[in-house]
Amino acid sequence: MANLIYSTITSLDGYFADRDGNFEWAAPDEEVHAFVNALERKVGAYLYGRRMYEVMRYWETAHAVTDRPPVEQDLAQIWRAAVQSLYLLLEHLMACWCAGTPHVASYVLRGDDIEGGDR
Repeated sequence: MANLIYSTITSLDGYFADRDGNFEWAAPDEEVHAFVNALERKVGAYLYGRRMYEVMRYWETAHAVTDRPPVEQDLAQIWRAAVQSLYLLLEHLMACWCAGTPHVASYVLRGDDIEGGDR
């Protein structure tokens, strides 16, 4: 059985972002980035909300930006490998669902369900 790990970066007083919604203050130096990469290498799939996915999807194409530091190139490869695993899992679950094969722990949330609070 896999582990579910909740991870986030916050300031010491518990903030995720500044007054303007930015979180550039959390950009790691190369040593911290390498440490985080080592932790991320073990991740098989990421589970994001829409807004965080929009932020993180930069890493889908970051591998093609050749002037970035090696530590960022490394994270781009790690992230893309994990996201591909998630997409394959979702494709499998959706294929089972569409074929009428129930999956015990799966259900579909549509935008209206989420926005309207029907959860």
